[in-house]
Amino acid sequence: MIWTMEKIMTGTNGGFGLGPIDAHVHLCLDGKSSPRGWSRRRWVMRPFLAAAARDIGLQGGFGGRDFDRRYLDRLVGWLEGSSLSAAVLLAYDWVRDSSGSPRKDLSDLYVSNQAVFAAARRHSKLLPGVSIHPARPDAFEELERCADQGAALLKLLPCVQNVDCNERRYKPFWKRLAELGLPLLAHTGGEFCVRSVRSDLKSPACLRLPLECGVTVIAAHCGTRALPWDGDHFRTFLEMRDCYANLYGDLSPLSHITHLASLERLREDPARLLHSTDYPVVSAVFPSFLKGWVSRAELRRLNAIDNPLEKKIQLTRAQGFPECVFTDLWELLPNRVVRSFQHQQVN
Repeated sequence: MIWTMEKIMTGTNGGFGLGPIDAHVHLCLDGKSSPRGWSRRRWVMRPFLAAAARDIGLQGGFGGRDFDRRYLDRLVGWLEGSSLSAAVLLAYDWVRDSSGSPRKDLSDLYVSNQAVFAAARRHSKLLPGVSIHPARPDAFEELERCADQGAALLKLLPCVQNVDCNERRYKPFWKRLAELGLPLLAHTGGEFCVRSVRSDLKSPACLRLPLECGVTVIAAHCGTRALPWDGDHFRTFLEMRDCYANLYGDLSPLSHITHLASLERLREDPARLLHSTDYPVVSAVFPSFLKGWVSRAELRRLNAIDNPLEKKIQLTRAQGFPECVFTDLWELLPNRVVRSFQHQQVN
């Protein structure tokens, strides 16, 4: 892959001249102060949430008084203090059955579309990423409403939310998504933070129908494993990327020891990759030091960066990825979303 000097120097790929954008940032709500969100803190996740809170500087941890406000304020603080131009803030629909009815008993997290729109209205660097299960009885109405309000993309977790994207009944939904120019950011590969109800839907192969309908699909995590014993669907991602020009991958949160083999392959062929953090998931620098991608001095420098959003940007550069991974998302978003964002920044 040949990267022109213009792309490297400007950080753009013939696009809108905008700076780095994070495609994958989570909003978390506990449901105590607003009906717009809800979460279940499973006991197995408590030590990991405590560690994540320390790593992102979240005073009071994942819970307690005023969690919703504290979480968003901390995220916005990191965003404002980073070199990012923007971040896509993600909603999270319920797990739903085949008729589209919510299954709260199977859900660990819910973030409404209204919540991400409200956050984006308050903070101009946040772009709303909505979540709509296509089996919902009101799926089309909600899709149109969200598009009208300036949604940047649609986010789904097929293995978690029980969405078999290849079901033929969803074809009209995917076609409309393509007509609206909204990308689909879909989880692929292993999952640890929330329960999977359909482990058979972890492969990028479950995204063939939306791709064939013309949707720009971003395979979150590129089908890689989350834990050593997870199934690894990375090879399937590579094969499908060769077949579908509208398939992209995101680099969230590819920095940990389980990702090194996949990262090495992606460094060799970084076509159609997008910068993402999966915040509040944090980045690990030491594995890249073990591979020889960063020096000992660079290891110390990167680990000294408190801002987790900025740390991931600088780590991705140190790993050898081209500058266009930080900005290519702008070319995939709906034109009116990009124009509106530019207008807000000027004014």
